[in-house]
Amino acid sequence: MEDETVQFLRQTNRNQLLLHRRKLRDEESDSRRSNFSISSENIKDIVNKLKTKTSISVTELSALKNMLNDDRKTMELVLSVNGALRGLIRELTGNDIAKQCQAAGCICNLALGDRRAGVAVTKSAGPYLIAALDNLTTELAVTCAWTIGNLAGSGPRACDLLVSQGAVSKLAGLLSHSTQDVRDAGLEALVHFVYTVEDLKSDHLERIVVAVQKLDISEQTSQILFYLSPRRLHSFTVGRRIYFKNHKHCTGKDRTQSE
Repeated sequence: MEDETVQFLRQTNRNQLLLHRRKLRDEESDSRRSNFSISSENIKDIVNKLKTKTSISVTELSALKNMLNDDRKTMELVLSVNGALRGLIRELTGNDIAKQCQAAGCICNLALGDRRAGVAVTKSAGPYLIAALDNLTTELAVTCAWTIGNLAGSGPRACDLLVSQGAVSKLAGLLSHSTQDVRDAGLEALVHFVYTVEDLKSDHLERIVVAVQKLDISEQTSQILFYLSPRRLHSFTVGRRIYFKNHKHCTGKDRTQSE
């Protein structure tokens, strides 16, 4: 009966996570939509510019981001044209912050694809997204954290790749960031990781739980502690000690005395 309850809760939370990936995309689109009218031919032209390293404007990147939000065919086009994703990464790592933010938005929407798309985007863009988490521009850091969370939520393989690229440690570090939006984005991304990855390393568990226990209790911190329950932490001595310490901090009860 207990196992059935846990499975039900996990499935319910999984559905919420999937909806939240879409919600992040919708909010991003609604709040930053441009008035740039665009056709399928315009999109093909923009994608070709990315492929051929031709100069591309902020307006064009914004229009592509919005089309990636609205049209799955545009997502398939960008992923199928050799060099298009590399073009977005080129803009992401450039020196024009406005273009960097729009390119990150494009990749964020690409990250909402299926598992195959998630793996493709992670292999190419993962290290650059992780590096951009340190950017002093809040919009760029937040969008990259959202993107990493979307990729982690796309499936286990993309999630494992991100872990190997150093995403978990970097996201855990964001939880002590001075900017609330950055902290929240890092926390949202970590929810996807702790749900998807079944065998996080003990040092990753420690960094996550230590960082989370310093935050106010919220839906996201509660989700993380639920996924990192004793059932999943039993093979990690350090993880158990920190988890129960955090449990005592939240409830006033010391469960380690009954262990």
